[in-house]
Amino acid sequence: MKHKTSQAGFTLIELIAVMVILGILAAVIIPRITTLTSGAYESNVRSMYGVIKNEVNAQAIKAAMSGGMGGHQETYPQAFGIDGPPVTQATTTTANKATHMNVYLKEWVEDYEEDYWIQFQVKNAFVNGNKVHADHAKTDAIVFGYFPHGILDKVSLNAAADIATGGTSTDKADVYWIYYAPATTNAGTDDGIDFDGFFMTAFRDANNNGDFDATVDHTENDPDVVITLNGDEEITDLHWLTP
Repeated sequence: MKHKTSQAGFTLIELIAVMVILGILAAVIIPRITTLTSGAYESNVRSMYGVIKNEVNAQAIKAAMSGGMGGHQETYPQAFGIDGPPVTQATTTTANKATHMNVYLKEWVEDYEEDYWIQFQVKNAFVNGNKVHADHAKTDAIVFGYFPHGILDKVSLNAAADIATGGTSTDKADVYWIYYAPATTNAGTDDGIDFDGFFMTAFRDANNNGDFDATVDHTENDPDVVITLNGDEEITDLHWLTP
């Protein structure tokens, strides 16, 4: 008596059907995972933005209490010059040179992820059109970089020469920047006080080159700043300029 042997495995049609189903699932799930991951990165940036903004305001209150540059009025922190504060044109002779790496990150943020965050000082980065003193026509910006795949081994700030960071990563995806600079308001000009306000925003590195490319100008009597993105993308709801 003959017995039929059962055939193991799948038919070609079944394999094709499985492959089609897997392809459909991949097309639906992978973009959603990417979106969720990107959203988590931006959430970290927003959280850090809030921490830094709160600290900047706290520093201004301390300056008012101690009677700093503006007497007993709030003035916002400047970046340190190469030879120490205050920053003036005379002490900022090397344009776009990053100095004092991570000074403000360590001072303003109690706990931060050292493998993913780094901070630079960018010389003469902010055009302060409402300045009272000529030395404050251009001021240094403090730029915080977020590298969720590890800090890059080198970055460029405003198209300056590459800066060695001490990082080891070469993954340039998903990079973000937080930008801070003290600013003189119209009221400050009238009262003879520089840096009675500040500008702060955040950018996504939209062109994935791993560099900070945007420039910021605040011309005299202009109610807002003028940003040239140069491949970066501003997170517009984080845009702040003291009125």
